[in-house]
Amino acid sequence: MKVQFYKLGLLSFTSLAVLSACGDAEQENTENTGEEQKVLHLAAESEMDTMDTTISTTNFTPMNNVFEGLVTYDLDGNLVPGNAASMPEVSEDGLTYTFTLQEDANWSNGTTVTANDFVFAWKRMVDPENGSGYAYLFSGIIKNAEAILNGEAEVDTLGVVALDDKTLKVTLEKPVPYFLDVLTIPSYFPQNEAFVTEQGENYGLNAENAIYNGPFTLADWDSASGDSWNYQKNDEYWDKDTVNLDEITTQVVKEVGTGLNLYESGTLDSISLSGDFVAQYTENADFKTNDKAWIYYIEVNHEVPELANENIRKALSYAINRQGFTDNVLLDGSQPIFGHVPNGLAKNPETGVDFREDAGDVVQSDVETAQAAWQAGLEELDTDTFSLELTTSDSEDSKKLAEFIQSELQNNLPGLTIDIRQMPDNSRLDNIKSGNYQIATSYWLADFADPINFVERFDTDINRGNYSFEDIDALVDQSNQQYDDASARWNTLIEIEKTALGEHYVDVPIYQTAEAYLEKPYVKDIYRPVFGSRSFKYASIDDTQKE
Repeated sequence: MKVQFYKLGLLSFTSLAVLSACGDAEQENTENTGEEQKVLHLAAESEMDTMDTTISTTNFTPMNNVFEGLVTYDLDGNLVPGNAASMPEVSEDGLTYTFTLQEDANWSNGTTVTANDFVFAWKRMVDPENGSGYAYLFSGIIKNAEAILNGEAEVDTLGVVALDDKTLKVTLEKPVPYFLDVLTIPSYFPQNEAFVTEQGENYGLNAENAIYNGPFTLADWDSASGDSWNYQKNDEYWDKDTVNLDEITTQVVKEVGTGLNLYESGTLDSISLSGDFVAQYTENADFKTNDKAWIYYIEVNHEVPELANENIRKALSYAINRQGFTDNVLLDGSQPIFGHVPNGLAKNPETGVDFREDAGDVVQSDVETAQAAWQAGLEELDTDTFSLELTTSDSEDSKKLAEFIQSELQNNLPGLTIDIRQMPDNSRLDNIKSGNYQIATSYWLADFADPINFVERFDTDINRGNYSFEDIDALVDQSNQQYDDASARWNTLIEIEKTALGEHYVDVPIYQTAEAYLEKPYVKDIYRPVFGSRSFKYASIDDTQKE
């Protein structure tokens, strides 16, 4: 069924010029080579400000396609060597990782990718003078990183050394079972010292002021004015034979309606959907969804006397119909979640079973159970009514979630009144961090693809709910000591979640977000991980499915 969408008027002359230029370039490439070029046409939601991995905190999709770290993910989401020739040698104590680099790993200007390129980049990341927003990903992981960031040690003491041009030795502060996953983040990608130094303050500000070691290079982009750019196949890339596409044209499209016009006209091959547009297109043959490692939940302040009661917290957790919210309110492919670790984030190291399936439903939606716990809690508190303030941000989606929670809790828990307090998201977060809240809508997204990123939050020293449970803390400590036993560690991570949510009811998970989009049937194998950025390395165009 073809769904109608809103008519939004003509495109600007500038947009038409960009689209026309893309078409002309594709035709010219065909004429010059004698073969039809494999060109994909995509949209981006925002401009890029820099390609300097030390500075950027937002441009991860472009960076993941023009740069590459020591390890990366294959199309099935498995960790595989990237610019490293093989997985590292790891010392018995789990503190030292030795990487050998690909012999034919080059930068796009033809120079060799060396171990020093990683040393240089990582030291730039932790240098306090650079103020990198993602420097915290080194703290507590790479030896001396935390001390360097605190001004207590020199940058040159960072635990990374080039033993020779192709051998990199990394020393950790402590054993970190998820260290290899962290290496897939752009903050850990290499930089060519000679080139960065030569460019100075201009490094990474346009396509020509950067060089690349990934599957693609950038072209036709400038940070000052660029709302479009192209990816071009990198002939210097060590695994170039795997790359199917010759080029990817990208333009910034901020309005979904505009993107839909471009998609329907054949100008774009894929477009993200949001808001009311999702429901309009669910029956379209091109409609797809993809889970994201992003959960929404209710933060609970245990210092509030009523919320210090375990039965009251249990009642809050069981009283909400999560499925009703995702099916009837959101309508965007999001799914209810009955734990904290999202679907698709990580697999059992022995069986390959997803964490969410292994752990099962730690909490449930069950009004009868909720009301029994509620009555028990009220008796223990010697009251029959009280009110709670629900803090939320002022976005439309947050308002929908808050109003749904208000309705569910007031309808299912007699005697409870929920007052909603809306504020800008930064203010909401500040209030939660300072403990100035009772219950609050909140969200958490992965920094790396390991369950610890979600369950360590229940530890006394990390949580924002002002609670402390010795059994949870002991389990978190236990998981950190099991760096050399992946199966035992996996089981401990499951136990942490079950203890925190199924025994102590520390907070209330609600739903896992999803990306909804339209994509032409001839587009194949864009890697869309639950965590992280899209990769176009394996993407291709199936000409047999083109009209």
